[in-house]
Amino acid sequence: MPKPILPPKPRDLLEKHLRAIAADEGWAPDRPLPTTRELAGEFGPSAATVFRLLQQLEAEGVLWQHSSGRFHRAAARALLDRPKPVACLIRRLELCSALYRELLEGISAGAGAARRAMLLWHDDVLVNHADPDLPPSFAGGAAQRVVLDAFLERHGGDAGGFVLDHVWTDSVLKRADKKLAPGVLLFRRAPEGSPLANVRADFDAAATQALAHLLGRGFSRLVPVEPFGGDPAVEEFLAALARAASALGCAERIAPVAKAHRPADRAALVSGLPRKQRVALIVPEDHVATRLRAELAAAGRACPESAGLLAVMGTDVAGAAGLTRLAFDFRAMGRAAVEMMADAMAGARVFAPTLHLGTTT
Repeated sequence: MPKPILPPKPRDLLEKHLRAIAADEGWAPDRPLPTTRELAGEFGPSAATVFRLLQQLEAEGVLWQHSSGRFHRAAARALLDRPKPVACLIRRLELCSALYRELLEGISAGAGAARRAMLLWHDDVLVNHADPDLPPSFAGGAAQRVVLDAFLERHGGDAGGFVLDHVWTDSVLKRADKKLAPGVLLFRRAPEGSPLANVRADFDAAATQALAHLLGRGFSRLVPVEPFGGDPAVEEFLAALARAASALGCAERIAPVAKAHRPADRAALVSGLPRKQRVALIVPEDHVATRLRAELAAAGRACPESAGLLAVMGTDVAGAAGLTRLAFDFRAMGRAAVEMMADAMAGARVFAPTLHLGTTT
């Protein structure tokens, strides 16, 4: 007599079912498989047998177990097994935010390479610069604390790290630095003793290079220009310029810092430049540098014969205007910030400037 055909074992039926789900493109990747208890109830084996089978299929790469404990098709891993997003606490991107657009492009590229989403928090209280002809308005410490506390209360738990605009004050950062870990401060030095990582421009190298270039080109008087007040990066560069001039023994060639905050300031600056000396302006902001070049031309001061101009920051804005500029790779800085956050690195990565010759020196 032929042997009777035995019905499939419950475990074998379940395995066939699970492998079919794993191969089913119509099963949404973010949809979990039924629970161990549900599968045991439907197919008959014990819950322990079901769990061992699920583990076996995961080891084969057929299924994937989420940190929640639920099992999914293996395809779900690319969608669900992702680190928390990068939170970017930066100024609202106005027309004059070329520097920050370039930084943000770099952050986006770094987040993409790390398969991380971005959580953008653009706040017009932090920096308000609606009119390019007028100086930006920077939030003080009290307003910054309100903005930061509101963000952390609403979204702090959703973030897997923080990238911070350089305009956040040291006192506010120190107050919240434990809540901002892992965090990276962009463009300028981090507060002393802060656990924040730091991706910054080498302003000391930029200052030395600016002096060497302009004095080498025969400019006898150099005028540092403050494009607007209240920006920590501008203040850091101007301080570096003073230190470099002292170290190089050319402090007598450096004029007092001139303001170029408003159109009237820029007009007064240009009209007050001596005509018997070759003077060069050192401007640590590209939009203001392009406006000063227009003011020089309107006053009959040809660049570089009568007056020189060196832009420091060196974004695409300065390049398109043909300015001689000391440029920093802001896109690379943005990528580096995400990399440092992923590696939980402390300390700093410092980016050196590159001199690009234009028509203004």
